Order: sequence, then structure tokens, then C-alpha cells
Amino acid sequence: MNDSAKPSAARQGGCLCGAVRYEISSDPEMTGVCYCSSCRRLSGSGHAFHALLPESALVFTGQVSTYDWTADSGGRVSSSFCPVCGSPLFGKSTAMPGVVTLRVASLDDPAPIKPQMAVYAKRLLPWDHLDPALPAFPEMPPAPAAG
Repeated sequence: MNDSAKPSAARQGGCLCGAVRYEISSDPEMTGVCYCSSCRRLSGSGHAFHALLPESALVFTGQVSTYDWTADSGGRVSSSFCPVCGSPLFGKSTAMPGVVTLRVASLDDPAPIKPQMAVYAKRLLPWDHLDPALPAFPEMPPAPAAG
């Protein structure tokens, strides 16, 4: 994994109101900025920034609400958020069993986490920014071949 994606001491996070808190026990397997329309709507911005972790690495306290929908791929995606303040926290996808997509901005200290790629770049809005140094994929990148 790229060292720039490691959270260092930024291992805890939570929602705006504090009703939901979490701790992560591993470094991200991958990080990325997503420009798809679902991520834009969920973030209220032009993109969302995710860190992929093993589901077992995330422990949270408090109650979360979850919204499920069908992705472009036909798979099911869920987004979990605080039912009190609405802060988006993490999600799951049937396309990536055992993996959770953590919203990097919900970390207490998100600054050490750096994006490794951009996905759904074909949906980048004209007023948003795409770092030209990031590998950018028009949709999702191809899955690595099974070894």
C-alpha cells in the first residue's frame, strides 16, 4: 500500500453531533475520490473521498441509519449515516464483500490520508477539481486478476 494513504494517528472519527463514533484498526487498503452522481448527492459536494478497509477493522458506537440502492453495476450499495445529524460515515457494496468504504472526512484527523486514484472521472462537474497527478478512471477501475 502507498504510505501516503496511511492514517498514522488518525484512527478515530465520527459524526458532526458526536452520537456516532468509530475506531479503525487497520490502514486503508486503498483510497480514492469518486465523482459518481450517488457520491455527489451523498456528500453534498462534487465528489466523495473514501478509504477502503476490511469490514472487521471498523468498530463503531451509537446507532446508524442505512440507505440502500442499486449501483450502475447492478450491485447493491449501502450508505450508513448518523440519524441525528445526517453525517455520512461509511458504506458497503455487494461488489466488494468484506470491505467497508469509510468517508475520510469523518475522521477526526483526515489530513494524513491522501487519495490514490479518482473514479467516475467522466462525471466530474466543470466547477469541481481533479488532481492531475492522480490516476483517473472514467468509471470503476478493472478489478485485479485473481492470483
